[in-house]
Amino acid sequence: MSVPCSGRPLLICVLLFASSSAALAVPDLILTNGTVLPMEDESTSYQAIAVSGNRIMAVGSNEEIFALAGLETRVIDLAGRTVLPGFIDAHAHLLRDAGRVGMALPAAQELALSFGVTAAAEMVVEPGDVERYVEAAESGEIRVRTRLFLAYNGLCGNVHGDWFLAYTPLDEIAPRLSIGGVKVFVERSSCGTQRPAISFSGELRSRLSPAGSAWYGEDRPLFSVDELAAVVRSAAEAGFSVAMHAIGDAAVETALLALLAAGPAAAGLRPLLLHNLFVRDDLLSLYAETGAVPIVEPVNACFVDAYDDMLPLAYAGVIRRVGDLASAVHAIAAGSDWPWGDPGSLSPLFRLANLVSPVNASPAYASWEPCKPLSASQSVSVWQALRMMTAEAACALHVEDELGTVEPGKLADLVVLSANPLATPVDRLAAVRVEMTIVDGRIEWKAEAD
Repeated sequence: MSVPCSGRPLLICVLLFASSSAALAVPDLILTNGTVLPMEDESTSYQAIAVSGNRIMAVGSNEEIFALAGLETRVIDLAGRTVLPGFIDAHAHLLRDAGRVGMALPAAQELALSFGVTAAAEMVVEPGDVERYVEAAESGEIRVRTRLFLAYNGLCGNVHGDWFLAYTPLDEIAPRLSIGGVKVFVERSSCGTQRPAISFSGELRSRLSPAGSAWYGEDRPLFSVDELAAVVRSAAEAGFSVAMHAIGDAAVETALLALLAAGPAAAGLRPLLLHNLFVRDDLLSLYAETGAVPIVEPVNACFVDAYDDMLPLAYAGVIRRVGDLASAVHAIAAGSDWPWGDPGSLSPLFRLANLVSPVNASPAYASWEPCKPLSASQSVSVWQALRMMTAEAACALHVEDELGTVEPGKLADLVVLSANPLATPVDRLAAVRVEMTIVDGRIEWKAEAD
């Protein structure tokens, strides 16, 4: 089994292109007098960055980068602001479901860009959707770089089958639009007016309160282990990774055991597990063994409080195990599940504050607060949380050669923040703002001047 995106050593050479013909190039854009965080090494930062066309040309000191400028180079003084690789949302529904909150596709794209999101996974794409998205991309409506995950089955469990075989995995099919993998619902999601069908194992189900038993009923995974393994194996034979919706511990267990049964070919394609909300101790080791990359979304303390009436094990470490998962796996990424997730979740800075603090606020639970804190052991560092939305999210979506870190030669997808999150106290992270979002070396969104 391959280790997903095992980190490369940071290239200390500032002008990586110096020995090639690119050394004769003149940058189109220079950002100077700031803090550039390449997100490969926590101790490394630069002052400036040069962009040529849609690629990062160089990073270095103000003097080194400014010396590259030509007569036509646009120079932007960052005035101390911070540059990171553009945020990558590893689990979103920007194209298909924005209408759920009354937002058309262009408005949803603008909103994502205003939050510094430059790339996203579109996690439910059903037959007929691809053609519409290609048309939108070719007309310029899709401004956020988007990976499409083609649904084997639907939110209600209805099976679409192997229609995804008509496409080539990781193929770019239109500007900023490409094929990602195959989405599989291991348990039913929100189906019409029905609630999500969270499937608990016998062990956890026996601990449900009467209210929990009444709410969850007899929900079970949609597949046996062997049935799901056959789906995963079929996708892997065509080169597709799978992204599996699994909230309850029974669904997580079914997904992980199916990955083991599917064999090393599936593991080598970096299968994704979405949600991972209820994870038992005995399941943690299976993530690394299967090569699975968990994608987690922000879970507010008040949300966890809500399970206290249903699952008394909530504070025994079964729910929202972000810290444990981060320690157990080769890579972990953060997504929003927007617009199905928390109303604030599309903002990576909202997710950042949520991931690093056991006390966090949410528009969805404002009337409930304050709630008891989450376990501090399940928070991660600011560095780890930023990696989960940049380098490790790029790994999850197989775009690490182009995105996720600030390196010469990579695509110039960047976000400018008002302050350096690594140097900001945790209780002040909510005050950090997105000032500018750059995609393909062009400014796609800029904050209005105060």
